[in-house]
Amino acid sequence: MTAADLREGGGSPPSPTIETGFGSLVARIVRWWALAGGLLTLALALMAAASAVSNLATGRPFAADYELVKHVTAIAVFMFLPYCQITGSNVTVDIFTEGMGKRGKHLMSAFSSLFAIAFSLLLLVQMSSGFRSYIRYSEVTPVLKLPLWTAFPPILASLALLLLASIVTLSQDWRAMRNIDSGGGRAP
Repeated sequence: MTAADLREGGGSPPSPTIETGFGSLVARIVRWWALAGGLLTLALALMAAASAVSNLATGRPFAADYELVKHVTAIAVFMFLPYCQITGSNVTVDIFTEGMGKRGKHLMSAFSSLFAIAFSLLLLVQMSSGFRSYIRYSEVTPVLKLPLWTAFPPILASLALLLLASIVTLSQDWRAMRNIDSGGGRAP
């Protein structure tokens, strides 16, 4: 199953064999990374619920639960981006592509992959710069004194995975377009 097929069919998880060994490896890493983001989100929900129950029962919520929610939610959101890219689960506007043939759809998908590559590179550069600044100036959260730079390593890893996932989806769409052009598939 190709990344382009996943885009057409909806949010099915990527197959462990996307077409290339590299693509398969990236898909597996991305899937596990997104699952880790889901576990972080679950842990936050449980912590927030426990804090609410504590507040109702004792009149005292957990200290700094709001700080943790902000900090970890930012990390978790970035952890889902590569999965959304590799499965084609990003927001699309089908009204522009519903009348297109397969080649046109693959071309639009390739363009969105190029955009995702540019986006991830830009954010990698800017977030790396921000990471260095937060390390240098050591800003912390008010209650827990959690260094703000601690959110950056998993976010940077997520952006690197987004870059790799975007390269894989671009490669898949390029192959699909070449296959159509060489007669391996018919554009309707």
